[in-house]
This record gives sequence, C-alpha cells and structure tokens, in this order.
Amino acid sequence: MISQRNNRRGFTIVEMLISMTIMGLVLALAVVEFAMVFNHNNLTSANITAEANARISMAKVTNEMRQAMPDVTDFTTPPYPMVVTPTAPPPSTAPGTSTSIEYYRVDNGSAGLTASPIPVDSNGNPVPCYDEVTLTYDPVGETITRTISLVQNTNCSTASVTTDILARNIVGFSVSAISGTLFDVDLQTRATTGAYNIYDLNTQVALGYKP
Repeated sequence: MISQRNNRRGFTIVEMLISMTIMGLVLALAVVEFAMVFNHNNLTSANITAEANARISMAKVTNEMRQAMPDVTDFTTPPYPMVVTPTAPPPSTAPGTSTSIEYYRVDNGSAGLTASPIPVDSNGNPVPCYDEVTLTYDPVGETITRTISLVQNTNCSTASVTTDILARNIVGFSVSAISGTLFDVDLQTRATTGAYNIYDLNTQVALGYKP
C-alpha cells in the first residue's frame, strides 16, 4: 500500500511554472495578433472613409462649379464675366491658385430658373437674375462653405444671402485657373476619427460656354 502511494506522482512547482510561462507566451502572442488585426481594420476603414468623403466632396464642388455661367443680365458688354476668382493667368505664366472660387450662375429660385414668367429686356431677350456664388475653404473648421448672394438689379431688388457648409473633414483645398474656363481643383480629406493618412483627389473642370 505504501509503495503504491509513492508511485502517484504530481506536478512539481518547476513544471507548473514552465507550463504557466508557455501559456502566458501563447496568450501574449494571441493578444498581439488580435491588436494587429484590429489596428489594420481601423486603418483600412479610415482610409476607405477618407476616400469616400473626398469623392463625395469633389462631386459636390464640381457640380456647383459647373453651374457657372456668364452674367449676361447685369453686364451688357462682352466678354461677360463668369468667374471672379481665381482669375485666368497671363500667357506663359503659372496658373493663379486660390483657396476659394467665386463665380456667377443663374439664380436657382423664383428670380431665375423657376421664374414665371422669366423677365425679358426691351428686345424680348430673357434677363434672369444671377447669383454670385463663393466656395471658401476654412482650414480651422476643415470645411468648404458655400455663400450665395443675389445680384440685385431692377427685376431682382430684394437682397438675398444664404450660407451653408458644402463639405466637411477637408484638410486642404485649392483651385487653379488654367484658363478663363478651365480650372484645376485639388482637395484633401481625412477620416472623421484617428490620425490616419490623408486622401488627395484632383480633377479639372471646364465651365460655362461662349455666348
């Protein structure tokens, strides 16, 4: 009976310490692997968000810019102004660059496109009201703000100014005038959270027409 009890051997303290050390290493490796997967997922998600925001913001900006038209109502002598800033560069010079763009467009409201009837001049030509639109980059608020001011004349005597935010999470915005009707637009965005990479998007926009 005594010999049988002596043959029942348990784990020693050294064996327990070794097994616990191995188990700790395995758990530590698992935690590190999980953290790497989690960080990679956050980085991928942030980059996708920044890219999506850049494309949406660029679409909004370019759609607004494509509404620019020469103001033939308030200016009677050609060439009719269309873009106020940035101005077209002289020949053989670098394009003028600005963090905002200001242009004329036909009023989208009852004074312009939806006017019934549209005002006409003495010759029967339509003379709708025009808006002066400004898209301005705010580096502090990281936004692009749209300001719409009605150009006042005889048919549009009531002042009107509206301001709203066109795009958010913008960390860079510039417009370069390649010519009087061709503009290069560049903007950078970041994800809403986290210090991740910035997504840069660039395009060119042709505006207006030659009356």
